[in-house]
Amino acid sequence: MSTARKDPRWREAEQLAQRHARLVLGRLDAHVVDAPEEDHLDLVGRDLAILVEHYRSRVPRERVERLHDLAAGRTAVCYARAGYSKTAVLWADEHRVALFGYTDVGHVAPLNACARDLVLRALDEQEHHVRTAADVMTRHRRAVREAAERTEREAHAAALRAQEQRDAARRAQRRRREVDEATLSRSLALLLELRIDPTALHTTVQRLSLSGVVAAVAASADRLGLTERPHAIALLRSMLDEAAGALEVATAEPARGSTPYRSARLALYRAHDELDAAAGVDVPGHVAPDEVAARLREVERCWRAVVAELVRVQTVSLVPTARTGRSAGPVTAGSSDVPLPSPRHAALR
Repeated sequence: MSTARKDPRWREAEQLAQRHARLVLGRLDAHVVDAPEEDHLDLVGRDLAILVEHYRSRVPRERVERLHDLAAGRTAVCYARAGYSKTAVLWADEHRVALFGYTDVGHVAPLNACARDLVLRALDEQEHHVRTAADVMTRHRRAVREAAERTEREAHAAALRAQEQRDAARRAQRRRREVDEATLSRSLALLLELRIDPTALHTTVQRLSLSGVVAAVAASADRLGLTERPHAIALLRSMLDEAAGALEVATAEPARGSTPYRSARLALYRAHDELDAAAGVDVPGHVAPDEVAARLREVERCWRAVVAELVRVQTVSLVPTARTGRSAGPVTAGSSDVPLPSPRHAALR
Protein backbone atom coordinates (compact mmCIF):
# COMPACT_ATOMS: atom_id res chain seq x y z
CA MET A 1 0.00 0.00 0.00
CA SER A 2 1.32 3.50 -0.83
CA THR A 3 2.22 5.97 1.84
CA ALA A 4 -0.76 8.20 1.08
CA ARG A 5 -3.26 5.36 1.59
CA LYS A 6 -1.74 4.09 4.87
CA ASP A 7 -3.64 5.18 7.94
CA PRO A 8 -1.93 5.69 11.34
CA ARG A 9 -3.02 2.22 12.43
CA TRP A 10 -1.04 0.73 9.55
CA ARG A 11 2.02 2.70 10.59
CA GLU A 12 1.59 1.38 14.13
CA ALA A 13 1.46 -2.15 12.72
CA GLU A 14 4.75 -1.55 10.89
CA GLN A 15 6.34 -0.22 14.09
CA LEU A 16 5.05 -3.32 15.90
CA ALA A 17 6.60 -5.55 13.22
CA GLN A 18 9.87 -3.63 13.51
CA ARG A 19 10.02 -4.07 17.30
CA HIS A 20 9.20 -7.77 16.97
CA ALA A 21 11.84 -8.31 14.27
CA ARG A 22 14.47 -6.61 16.38
CA LEU A 23 13.61 -7.96 19.83
CA VAL A 24 12.28 -11.46 19.08
CA LEU A 25 13.89 -12.37 15.76
CA GLY A 26 17.17 -10.68 16.68
CA ARG A 27 17.36 -8.72 13.41
CA LEU A 28 18.64 -5.46 14.85
CA ASP A 29 19.00 -3.82 11.45
CA ALA A 30 15.32 -4.23 10.52
CA HIS A 31 13.70 -0.87 9.74
CA VAL A 32 10.60 0.53 8.12
CA VAL A 33 10.92 1.58 4.48
CA ASP A 34 10.37 5.33 4.32
CA ALA A 35 8.24 5.49 1.17
CA PRO A 36 7.23 2.04 -0.09
CA GLU A 37 5.24 1.87 -3.29
CA GLU A 38 2.37 -0.49 -4.08
CA ASP A 39 3.27 -4.18 -3.61
CA HIS A 40 6.72 -3.29 -2.24
CA LEU A 41 8.20 -4.36 1.06
CA ASP A 42 7.29 -2.54 4.28
CA LEU A 43 10.43 -3.44 6.29
CA VAL A 44 13.87 -4.54 5.17
CA GLY A 45 17.13 -5.66 6.76
CA ARG A 46 20.48 -7.06 5.71
CA ASP A 47 18.96 -10.56 5.35
CA LEU A 48 15.31 -9.78 5.92
CA ALA A 49 12.27 -8.87 3.84
CA ILE A 50 9.00 -8.10 5.70
CA LEU A 51 5.51 -7.43 4.46
CA VAL A 52 2.79 -6.09 6.78
CA GLU A 53 -0.85 -6.90 5.88
CA HIS A 54 -3.10 -4.70 8.02
CA TYR A 55 -6.37 -5.91 6.47
CA ARG A 56 -9.57 -7.31 7.91
CA SER A 57 -9.52 -10.31 5.54
CA ARG A 58 -7.16 -13.27 5.47
CA VAL A 59 -4.02 -12.97 3.40
CA PRO A 60 -4.30 -15.05 0.21
CA ARG A 61 -1.62 -17.23 -1.25
CA GLU A 62 -0.86 -14.73 -4.00
CA ARG A 63 0.40 -12.15 -1.45
CA VAL A 64 2.68 -14.77 0.13
CA GLU A 65 4.02 -15.66 -3.31
CA ARG A 66 4.61 -11.96 -4.02
CA LEU A 67 6.55 -11.60 -0.73
CA HIS A 68 8.66 -14.60 -1.67
CA ASP A 69 9.52 -13.04 -5.02
CA LEU A 70 10.34 -9.65 -3.47
CA ALA A 71 12.59 -11.26 -0.84
CA ALA A 72 14.91 -12.52 -3.58
CA GLY A 73 16.71 -15.04 -1.38
CA ARG A 74 16.41 -13.11 1.88
CA THR A 75 14.38 -14.36 4.84
CA ALA A 76 10.75 -13.65 3.98
CA VAL A 77 8.46 -12.69 6.86
CA CYS A 78 4.86 -11.63 6.78
CA TYR A 79 2.77 -10.04 9.56
CA ALA A 80 -0.98 -10.26 9.13
CA ARG A 81 -3.76 -8.83 11.26
CA ALA A 82 -6.50 -11.27 10.12
CA GLY A 83 -4.46 -14.41 9.52
CA TYR A 84 -3.83 -16.42 6.36
CA SER A 85 -5.75 -18.73 4.10
CA LYS A 86 -5.03 -22.45 4.29
CA THR A 87 -3.44 -22.50 0.87
CA ALA A 88 -1.24 -19.54 1.89
CA VAL A 89 0.00 -21.43 4.98
CA LEU A 90 0.70 -24.60 2.97
CA TRP A 91 2.56 -22.65 0.30
CA ALA A 92 4.55 -20.73 2.93
CA ASP A 93 5.61 -23.94 4.69
CA GLU A 94 6.75 -25.36 1.41
CA HIS A 95 8.77 -22.26 0.38
CA ARG A 96 10.11 -21.29 3.83
CA VAL A 97 8.11 -18.10 4.34
CA ALA A 98 7.55 -17.17 8.00
CA LEU A 99 3.98 -16.17 8.79
CA PHE A 100 3.15 -14.17 11.95
CA GLY A 101 -0.12 -12.86 13.23
CA TYR A 102 -0.66 -9.83 15.47
CA THR A 103 -3.41 -8.02 17.30
CA ASP A 104 -4.19 -4.35 17.60
CA VAL A 105 -3.04 -4.34 21.23
CA GLY A 106 0.42 -5.66 20.34
CA HIS A 107 0.41 -9.45 20.63
CA VAL A 108 2.51 -11.30 18.01
CA ALA A 109 2.63 -15.07 17.44
CA PRO A 110 4.01 -17.46 14.78
CA LEU A 111 1.33 -19.09 12.62
CA ASN A 112 3.35 -21.70 10.70
CA ALA A 113 6.30 -24.03 11.25
CA CYS A 114 8.76 -21.77 9.44
CA ALA A 115 7.90 -18.86 11.75
CA ARG A 116 8.30 -21.03 14.84
CA ASP A 117 11.71 -22.28 13.60
CA LEU A 118 12.73 -18.69 12.93
CA VAL A 119 11.81 -17.68 16.51
CA LEU A 120 13.64 -20.65 18.04
CA ARG A 121 16.71 -20.04 15.92
CA ALA A 122 16.65 -16.39 16.89
CA LEU A 123 16.42 -17.34 20.56
CA ASP A 124 19.43 -19.62 20.23
CA GLU A 125 21.43 -16.91 18.46
CA GLN A 126 20.47 -14.28 21.02
CA GLU A 127 21.34 -16.66 23.86
CA HIS A 128 24.73 -17.20 22.25
CA HIS A 129 25.27 -13.47 21.88
CA VAL A 130 24.20 -12.81 25.48
CA ARG A 131 26.43 -15.55 26.87
CA THR A 132 29.36 -14.33 24.76
CA ALA A 133 28.86 -10.77 25.96
CA ALA A 134 28.61 -11.99 29.55
CA ASP A 135 31.84 -13.96 29.13
CA VAL A 136 33.54 -10.89 27.68
CA MET A 137 32.34 -8.80 30.61
CA THR A 138 33.50 -11.46 33.06
CA ARG A 139 36.94 -11.64 31.45
CA HIS A 140 37.16 -7.86 31.38
CA ARG A 141 36.15 -7.62 35.03
CA ARG A 142 38.65 -10.34 35.93
CA ALA A 143 41.38 -8.59 33.93
CA VAL A 144 40.61 -5.28 35.66
CA ARG A 145 40.66 -6.97 39.07
CA GLU A 146 43.91 -8.78 38.29
CA ALA A 147 45.46 -5.55 37.01
CA ALA A 148 44.40 -3.77 40.19
CA GLU A 149 45.78 -6.60 42.34
CA ARG A 150 49.00 -6.62 40.32
CA THR A 151 49.34 -2.86 40.73
CA GLU A 152 48.71 -3.21 44.45
CA ARG A 153 51.28 -6.00 44.74
CA GLU A 154 53.83 -3.97 42.80
CA ALA A 155 53.18 -0.93 44.98
CA HIS A 156 53.50 -3.06 48.10
CA ALA A 157 56.70 -4.64 46.79
CA ALA A 158 58.09 -1.21 45.92
CA ALA A 159 57.24 0.01 49.42
CA LEU A 160 58.95 -3.05 50.91
CA ARG A 161 62.02 -2.52 48.72
CA ALA A 162 62.16 1.14 49.74
CA GLN A 163 61.85 0.16 53.39
CA GLU A 164 64.57 -2.47 52.97
CA GLN A 165 66.81 0.11 51.29
CA ARG A 166 66.23 2.55 54.14
CA ASP A 167 66.95 -0.17 56.68
CA ALA A 168 70.08 -1.20 54.79
CA ALA A 169 71.21 2.43 54.64
CA ARG A 170 70.65 2.80 58.39
CA ARG A 171 72.54 -0.44 59.07
CA ALA A 172 75.41 0.68 56.83
CA GLN A 173 75.51 4.05 58.57
CA ARG A 174 75.51 2.38 61.96
CA ARG A 175 78.26 0.02 60.81
CA ARG A 176 80.34 2.94 59.51
CA ARG A 177 79.91 4.66 62.86
CA GLU A 178 81.03 1.54 64.69
CA VAL A 179 84.10 1.25 62.43
CA ASP A 180 84.91 4.93 62.95
CA GLU A 181 84.53 4.55 66.72
CA ALA A 182 86.85 1.53 66.69
CA THR A 183 89.34 3.50 64.59
CA LEU A 184 89.17 6.41 67.02
CA SER A 185 89.70 4.06 69.96
CA ARG A 186 92.76 2.50 68.33
CA SER A 187 94.08 5.93 67.38
CA LEU A 188 93.78 7.20 70.96
CA ALA A 189 95.44 4.06 72.29
CA LEU A 190 98.30 4.45 69.83
CA LEU A 191 98.74 8.13 70.70
CA LEU A 192 98.91 7.28 74.40
CA GLU A 193 101.46 4.58 73.59
CA LEU A 194 103.52 7.12 71.63
CA ARG A 195 103.86 9.21 74.79
CA ILE A 196 105.57 6.25 76.43
CA ASP A 197 107.40 4.83 73.41
CA PRO A 198 108.10 7.25 70.52
CA THR A 199 108.77 4.31 68.21
CA ALA A 200 105.36 2.72 68.80
CA LEU A 201 103.91 3.94 65.48
CA HIS A 202 106.86 2.68 63.49
CA THR A 203 106.79 -0.62 65.34
CA THR A 204 103.07 -1.00 64.67
CA VAL A 205 103.41 -0.27 60.95
CA GLN A 206 106.33 -2.67 60.66
CA ARG A 207 104.45 -5.41 62.48
CA LEU A 208 101.34 -4.95 60.32
CA SER A 209 103.29 -4.81 57.06
CA LEU A 210 105.22 -7.97 57.89
CA SER A 211 102.22 -9.87 59.25
CA GLY A 212 101.03 -12.84 57.24
CA VAL A 213 97.90 -13.48 59.30
CA VAL A 214 95.45 -12.02 56.79
CA ALA A 215 96.98 -13.93 53.88
CA ALA A 216 96.99 -17.17 55.88
CA VAL A 217 93.35 -16.80 56.91
CA ALA A 218 92.32 -15.97 53.33
CA ALA A 219 94.22 -18.98 51.98
CA SER A 220 92.57 -21.39 54.41
CA ALA A 221 89.14 -19.76 54.34
CA ASP A 222 87.45 -22.62 52.48
CA ARG A 223 88.69 -25.06 55.13
CA LEU A 224 87.46 -23.11 58.15
CA GLY A 225 84.89 -24.91 60.27
CA LEU A 226 81.74 -23.29 61.58
CA THR A 227 83.32 -22.89 65.02
CA GLU A 228 86.60 -21.51 63.64
CA ARG A 229 85.08 -19.01 61.28
CA PRO A 230 83.89 -16.42 63.91
CA HIS A 231 87.33 -16.39 65.57
CA ALA A 232 89.10 -15.89 62.24
CA ILE A 233 86.76 -13.06 61.26
CA ALA A 234 87.19 -11.40 64.66
CA LEU A 235 90.98 -11.62 64.29
CA LEU A 236 90.89 -9.97 60.85
CA ARG A 237 88.53 -7.29 62.12
CA SER A 238 90.91 -6.52 64.99
CA MET A 239 93.84 -6.19 62.60
CA LEU A 240 91.83 -3.88 60.33
CA ASP A 241 90.95 -1.68 63.30
CA GLU A 242 94.59 -1.52 64.32
CA ALA A 243 95.64 -0.62 60.78
CA ALA A 244 92.94 2.06 60.62
CA GLY A 245 94.15 3.58 63.90
CA ALA A 246 97.74 3.56 62.69
CA LEU A 247 96.69 5.18 59.42
CA GLU A 248 94.93 7.99 61.26
CA VAL A 249 97.91 8.66 63.49
CA ALA A 250 100.48 8.41 60.68
CA THR A 251 98.58 10.64 58.23
CA ALA A 252 99.03 14.36 58.72
CA GLU A 253 95.94 16.54 58.68
CA PRO A 254 96.69 18.21 55.31
CA ALA A 255 97.20 14.83 53.66
CA ARG A 256 93.78 13.46 54.67
CA GLY A 257 92.21 14.96 51.60
CA SER A 258 94.55 13.18 49.24
CA THR A 259 93.45 10.41 46.92
CA PRO A 260 95.67 7.66 48.45
CA TYR A 261 94.30 8.35 51.92
CA ARG A 262 90.70 8.30 50.75
CA SER A 263 91.33 5.10 48.79
CA ALA A 264 92.78 3.47 51.90
CA ARG A 265 89.78 4.53 53.97
CA LEU A 266 87.40 3.13 51.35
CA ALA A 267 89.42 -0.12 51.32
CA LEU A 268 88.96 -0.35 55.11
CA TYR A 269 85.19 0.13 54.82
CA ARG A 270 85.07 -2.40 52.01
CA ALA A 271 87.02 -4.93 54.07
CA HIS A 272 84.62 -4.54 57.00
CA ASP A 273 81.65 -5.01 54.65
CA GLU A 274 83.22 -8.19 53.29
CA LEU A 275 83.79 -9.46 56.82
CA ASP A 276 80.14 -8.76 57.67
CA ALA A 277 79.06 -10.71 54.59
CA ALA A 278 81.36 -13.60 55.48
CA ALA A 279 79.97 -13.64 59.01
CA GLY A 280 76.40 -13.74 57.68
CA VAL A 281 75.33 -10.37 59.11
CA ASP A 282 71.75 -9.58 57.96
CA VAL A 283 71.81 -12.78 55.87
CA PRO A 284 69.30 -15.52 56.72
CA GLY A 285 70.62 -19.04 56.79
CA HIS A 286 74.12 -20.44 56.38
CA VAL A 287 76.90 -18.78 54.35
CA ALA A 288 78.53 -21.28 51.99
CA PRO A 289 82.27 -21.93 52.42
CA ASP A 290 82.98 -20.85 48.84
CA GLU A 291 81.36 -17.49 49.46
CA VAL A 292 83.27 -17.09 52.73
CA ALA A 293 86.51 -17.80 50.91
CA ALA A 294 85.70 -15.26 48.20
CA ARG A 295 84.85 -12.63 50.81
CA LEU A 296 88.06 -13.20 52.75
CA ARG A 297 90.15 -13.04 49.59
CA GLU A 298 88.62 -9.63 48.93
CA VAL A 299 89.50 -8.66 52.51
CA GLU A 300 93.10 -9.64 51.78
CA ARG A 301 93.18 -7.36 48.70
CA CYS A 302 91.81 -4.48 50.75
CA TRP A 303 94.34 -5.23 53.48
CA ARG A 304 97.24 -4.99 51.02
CA ALA A 305 95.97 -1.59 49.84
CA VAL A 306 95.76 -0.29 53.43
CA VAL A 307 99.21 -1.62 54.35
CA ALA A 308 100.71 -0.08 51.20
CA GLU A 309 99.31 3.31 52.20
CA LEU A 310 100.58 2.85 55.75
CA VAL A 311 104.08 2.10 54.47
CA ARG A 312 103.97 5.07 52.10
CA VAL A 313 102.83 7.47 54.82
CA GLN A 314 105.44 6.15 57.27
CA THR A 315 108.16 6.55 54.64
CA VAL A 316 107.15 10.15 54.03
CA SER A 317 107.11 10.85 57.76
CA LEU A 318 110.66 9.51 58.16
CA VAL A 319 112.21 11.70 55.46
CA PRO A 320 112.79 14.77 57.73
CA THR A 321 115.02 12.64 59.98
CA ALA A 322 117.70 12.82 57.29
CA ARG A 323 118.46 16.36 58.48
CA THR A 324 119.66 14.90 61.77
CA GLY A 325 122.23 12.83 59.91
CA ARG A 326 120.33 9.52 60.05
CA SER A 327 119.56 7.50 56.94
CA ALA A 328 115.84 6.95 56.34
CA GLY A 329 115.38 4.31 53.69
CA PRO A 330 111.99 3.44 52.19
CA VAL A 331 109.78 1.11 54.12
CA THR A 332 108.42 -1.87 52.19
CA ALA A 333 106.21 -4.76 53.19
CA GLY A 334 109.02 -7.24 52.80
CA SER A 335 111.78 -5.19 54.45
CA SER A 336 113.34 -6.52 57.63
CA ASP A 337 115.51 -3.46 58.33
CA VAL A 338 113.06 -0.58 58.77
CA PRO A 339 114.55 2.70 60.08
CA LEU A 340 113.02 3.95 63.28
CA PRO A 341 111.91 7.55 63.73
CA SER A 342 113.84 9.71 66.16
CA PRO A 343 112.21 10.34 69.53
CA ARG A 344 112.20 14.03 68.77
CA HIS A 345 110.31 13.51 65.52
CA ALA A 346 107.83 11.15 67.16
CA ALA A 347 107.23 13.71 69.86
CA LEU A 348 106.60 16.37 67.22
CA ARG A 349 103.97 14.14 65.60
